Amino acid sequence: MRLLVILFLFSGLKFFPQLADSLNATPKTENYFSVRYDNDFFSATDRYYTQGIRVNLVHPAIRHSPFSHTLIRLSKTALNYYGLQLQQDVFTPVSIRHEGIFYGERPFTAVFFISHSLVSVHTSEKTRLETRLDLGIIGPNAKGEEEQKGIHKALDNIEPLGWENQLAQDIVVNYRACIEKGLIMSKHFELMGASIGRAGTLYTDLGIRLNTRLGIFSPYFDNLGLENDASKRKSKFKIYGIAKAGVRAVMYNATLQGGLINRSSIYTLPAGDVNRIVAECAGGIVIAYKRLSLEYSKAYITAEFKNGVDHGWGKCVITVCF
Repeated sequence: MRLLVILFLFSGLKFFPQLADSLNATPKTENYFSVRYDNDFFSATDRYYTQGIRVNLVHPAIRHSPFSHTLIRLSKTALNYYGLQLQQDVFTPVSIRHEGIFYGERPFTAVFFISHSLVSVHTSEKTRLETRLDLGIIGPNAKGEEEQKGIHKALDNIEPLGWENQLAQDIVVNYRACIEKGLIMSKHFELMGASIGRAGTLYTDLGIRLNTRLGIFSPYFDNLGLENDASKRKSKFKIYGIAKAGVRAVMYNATLQGGLINRSSIYTLPAGDVNRIVAECAGGIVIAYKRLSLEYSKAYITAEFKNGVDHGWGKCVITVCF
């Protein structure tokens, strides 16, 4: 996994002819760096989607990457923000104390991918389009086994059993598009509707979602709506609640069914056991001061497969604007 990251980053540098000039330019407040950490420890469980880490950088230099040509802008007059992300997600069955194959349960697996993203914002029309290309791997080289066992050992917790039956190695090539439209936009309350689609070797699904914000915040469709953007607001302090609810139709989920190319996994769930309609919701709070913002939220999802159960986890996000 480390070799993949190094090769990707270094090979990408030669395609960035204006990188040095961009990095030496005067920093803009819409540039930011964030770290997100998900864990179901916050819901007092240790199952299913058990941990996720995402590191995200948004900077104009990233637009020079050749992968940026796969991303979609709303229009020539839209505000466009290019990002680069590293993400790892780890999945386990309902119990990590079951020896052997846990039939009827979610397989062990981990996913690691590098993403190029573009958020294109049309402020006057209250419209926002995010497109993202994910490239990576699913399986042993994503290092989910080593990470979970290392964390459990460091915390003097029980050793997870069953990772020897994790999904076989395969590639991840996925594309995601999310279009959002402002429905109610006021000073202290906002309601947005969204349509989301994913297609590729990892996830293929379609969904709709409602997002709300209530409190003291910067307008969602002004630039990136970053609460760290002190130059565009009178108050340096922001605090507001967030809530999201949606449903999606699932066509393929490689974390349950195995990769599309390599079909040699020891154990996968059959297609007939995958729930085709999944509902999800989340709620939390965001606190921001000057160029720093902190978010904590809880997410919930209905059962993703036959005999599965609902699941929840917590999410912490730290964002620094520069």
